[in-house]
Amino acid sequence: MRDWRTQRIRDAEAALDEAVAEAERVAARADELNSELPEAELSEEQTERIEQLVRRGEAPTEIAELQRRIDEGELSWQEVTSGRAMADEGVRRAFEAGVPAMRRVKEMLDEGHEVGEIIANDPNRAPEQDDEEPPDSFLRSGNR
Repeated sequence: MRDWRTQRIRDAEAALDEAVAEAERVAARADELNSELPEAELSEEQTERIEQLVRRGEAPTEIAELQRRIDEGELSWQEVTSGRAMADEGVRRAFEAGVPAMRRVKEMLDEGHEVGEIIANDPNRAPEQDDEEPPDSFLRSGNR
């Protein structure tokens, strides 16, 4: 039986097979890296600190709106930080507000700055914040 596929079709199939194999390798590596990450659950103390910042007006509007929805029982901080609420448009909007600051951090890392130096020089980081805790500067109004 003669193969009806042209060389061009066979080449395209081979390229597709390689792309699928590469995607599977990337997905496996992403799963591996993801399994190495610590859980991002907030402690009760961290949640209270976020709520205090919001109530003092020290958070971007998007985070304040997110807190309002949490107060109304529509969401919880645990749903937000675990990623279970990331499909929600308001949650995504709240975190997109911090994207410019994240881009600046990436640029600084690419320039060779050390992580500790970047954190220490974050103008929005609370001076009393322990270095063991995740940065909270995305909550500060200066990152609007």
